[in-house]
Amino acid sequence: MTMQLIQISLYGHNGERRDVEFELGAVNIITGASKKGKTSLIDIVEYCLGSSECDIAVGCIRDTVAWYSILLQFPDSQAFIARAAPLPGSKSNSTAHMLVEKQVEVPAYSDLSASTNINSIVGFLTSKIGIPEFVTEVPEEQTRSPIKIGFKHSRYYLFQSQYEIADPKLLFHRQGEPHIPQSIKDTMPYFIGAAEDDRLADIEQLRSLKQDRVRLQKKINEIESLKGEGLEKGYGLLAEAADVGLYEGANLVPSEKALLEIFTHISTWKPDDDQPDIGEAEADIDPVLRLENEYRRLSEQKQVVRSRLREAAEYEGSEGGFETAVDQQVARLQSVGIFEKLSAPEQGKCAVCDGEYSGDSRFSQVMHEQLTALDEKLEGVGRSRPRVQSYVSQLKQEQRRLAQEIKRTRESLNAIRRKDGMEVSKSDIDVRRALVVGRISLYMEGITWQEDTSAYKQRLELIEPQIESLTEKLDPELLKEKLDAQLSCIAEDMSEWARKLKLEHSQHRIRLDHKKLTIVAETPHGATPLSTMGSGENWVGYHLVAYMALAKWFIEQGRPVGRFIFFDQPTQAFFPADSADSGDLENIEKDEDRQTVRMIFQWLIEVVTSLAPGLQVIVTDLRILMKIGTKPVYGMKSGGGIVP
Repeated sequence: MTMQLIQISLYGHNGERRDVEFELGAVNIITGASKKGKTSLIDIVEYCLGSSECDIAVGCIRDTVAWYSILLQFPDSQAFIARAAPLPGSKSNSTAHMLVEKQVEVPAYSDLSASTNINSIVGFLTSKIGIPEFVTEVPEEQTRSPIKIGFKHSRYYLFQSQYEIADPKLLFHRQGEPHIPQSIKDTMPYFIGAAEDDRLADIEQLRSLKQDRVRLQKKINEIESLKGEGLEKGYGLLAEAADVGLYEGANLVPSEKALLEIFTHISTWKPDDDQPDIGEAEADIDPVLRLENEYRRLSEQKQVVRSRLREAAEYEGSEGGFETAVDQQVARLQSVGIFEKLSAPEQGKCAVCDGEYSGDSRFSQVMHEQLTALDEKLEGVGRSRPRVQSYVSQLKQEQRRLAQEIKRTRESLNAIRRKDGMEVSKSDIDVRRALVVGRISLYMEGITWQEDTSAYKQRLELIEPQIESLTEKLDPELLKEKLDAQLSCIAEDMSEWARKLKLEHSQHRIRLDHKKLTIVAETPHGATPLSTMGSGENWVGYHLVAYMALAKWFIEQGRPVGRFIFFDQPTQAFFPADSADSGDLENIEKDEDRQTVRMIFQWLIEVVTSLAPGLQVIVTDLRILMKIGTKPVYGMKSGGGIVP
């Protein structure tokens, strides 16, 4: 027995508590009048087990209950889980209270507190029922994220609400909600047992081994590449060194040792090693170098002359601007006759405005002094202009001379190059040599010819068998084959029970379709899915058969799924031909629908009895059934209700 329900308790805001008790390892039937809270029991249990939202219908229960709680029985202990009701306007409440003891005494309302949260409770349940750390696999061609399996994924097999149990298109709990169908498909192989508990550890080990294999193979390839293609690259570099004059030997394919010695010597080369610094001695020896020296010297002088010409032009332009401004001012003064008036001023009369004045005035004297100074400045500008023009003329003459000498030097240099067949200068050769030396130095830093690959190959030989073994063990095709085989075993019980309940198409083999999440009958004309099997009686019957067959499999294989199933309103598809005041089936034995209902419940009791005490079935139903067979059941009388 992994986990069964002992009791459901509701705590009202008034402090009272209402309990609904269950018998372990038996069929528990809760019946009573409509609107008394039977259907809400599934939602209450699921809410306490960690549902993300509270689906309890808005109404009397939501208005009066402060805490929802369940008491669970495990093989070695009991667990009391209480979850606070959602606050007004909220969909859930994470506040929770939990007790875990050998035997729990259900606490009073005053003893409840926010001692934990629902996430911690879900973690506890995941560990308690035996779900290890397990992540689903996603095929490489698909983009969905893997699922970390937990207790919540086992809830798909524990509940059948009244809207699900007679649905021809939906088989599992919450299958109609977004993303849930894919979640069921991904996690079913684990819960069925096709994917072993250690599969995640094997997947991680295989991933690690493959990474080690890549690293080892890369290291081996690098070493062997340097000994093979790497040596050829060295010979190529040696040929380049010979082409630029860094190597004068005749053997361009020396041994590894000799090649390293040659490269060690070449890597010490510097531009000054071939010839001394360019100077008079070198110029006397090499006319090309002398002409190159001369060409650079003349080019530098030409740059200096060009700079001086630019400065002189700017100076000449500023003087011209000053003279132009002064000339404009003089012209304005001449236009009003100011010079004549100042040269022969009339006594008592202003030379500018011709106005009368009395007394002494220095205006005429000041104006005369300013005009005199202006005239002197103009004379200074006139005297400096010839000197500036002469300087500019000299610079231009020097520029022409340098241009001619540069031209003659360039022509002489080209003539010597054409004569000697020399197409590059020493500086160009030095650049090429420096590039080759740099590549050789980089090549020498990366070589590991002396490193042995045997150790890496030995480790690789040890890894390969492990990778092959794990790859075979984790083969998705093998997983599918194992799942199909296990579903085939489950199909045996489904087919037998379908025939016992006289369901349509039960003469054929009945099985679960994992990919489509439905039930199919394998007929001579092909697979017939549940949605095309006909009446509501068949839909209810096949839902019951599938869930009971899965529960039996989980028990026999020791899979980590709770050992109870909640069926809500399984008789809704069976409309009675008449009504009976007593509600006792003995009074309506001849009614065909009632005979079928009796057969279904007797079958449920037989299966649960055969698995006792491994399975607990809880049925909530509006009609009938104060007692069926000999197994005790819990009956909720009409008018009783579960609201505290």
